[in-house]
Amino acid sequence: MSISKILLILLASWGTLVIIFGLFKLHIFFPFNIADAEAIPYHRWQTVRFSAFATVIYLIIRYIIGGRPGGALLVVSVFFRFLILFGAILIWQADVDASEWWILSFFIFVTLLLYKEMKENPRQRHW
Repeated sequence: MSISKILLILLASWGTLVIIFGLFKLHIFFPFNIADAEAIPYHRWQTVRFSAFATVIYLIIRYIIGGRPGGALLVVSVFFRFLILFGAILIWQADVDASEWWILSFFIFVTLLLYKEMKENPRQRHW
């Protein structure tokens, strides 16, 4: 196994731990820093953070198991799917105003549009 794959596996493992611990309100910042994010509601920046890590983990795993390269729309679509998943969990945990759910509705709509675009042009790489 090459060094790059080992490094990617370690990064994916670290990202997985960040997500799991973060859902239990234990936060790790790379490498072990603490950041102040009082201006941004907690559930929002954690949603983006978890989605970014989960997207990278997904792409690393896909590469390691020999998956075909996907287009740019696939990456964006995967990120938005994780954004919806983690957004729903964190909004529910935070018990915030109902207007926050409209934000997720928007991303569901965008994800459906991306899905449709990728299905209509399956051979196009969408770069």
